[in-house]
Amino acid sequence: MFKKTHFIIQIIPAALLIGLLGSCACTDTRKPEADKEKNQNEVAFADAINENGEINIAIANVKGIGDHQVNGTVTFTKVDGGIKIVADLEGLPPGKHGFHVHEHGDCGEGGHSAGGHFNPTNQKHGGPDSAERHVGDFGNVEANSKGVAHYERVDTLITFEGENSIIGRSIIIHADPDDLTTQPTGNSGARIGCGIIEPPSVIR
Repeated sequence: MFKKTHFIIQIIPAALLIGLLGSCACTDTRKPEADKEKNQNEVAFADAINENGEINIAIANVKGIGDHQVNGTVTFTKVDGGIKIVADLEGLPPGKHGFHVHEHGDCGEGGHSAGGHFNPTNQKHGGPDSAERHVGDFGNVEANSKGVAHYERVDTLITFEGENSIIGRSIIIHADPDDLTTQPTGNSGARIGCGIIEPPSVIR
């Protein structure tokens, strides 16, 4: 009788140990995923702002104004020779739409709180490749039949610091094409999309 009881007592701690080891394994499998996500966020932040505190990347999250369904992102990345602009937008009426940086980082009052085109050097309005242009003159984005637009260029006038800095300003998408000549706005019509330009924040 004693031998049988002693055998059962030995089995119970072994079973408990197996159960505890199993529960610990479940906890460990989640941890690497959390660490991976944290590391990705740290890398994204490291790319956006360098060790000297200088901005390398800025983003505008564009939303529709009023009833307009415009949405998407405009990303600005410091590269050799200037700032690379990449816009990916949807919800636009098909066709061309004026695309500019405006003075203020404020999308209120139907987009009018953004002020006029960003023009720190007091130049005439023009196209992105014109000899004379506003710093904020990017020309047009062109939406396909599904309302999707992609725009990409390296701009040599905009910066992330100094007089021509676009940080804290806004991107405006207009209802009509920019004709690149009419002063001072290119006759591009109502404001249908807006986003404030800022460095990506750290995701914690």
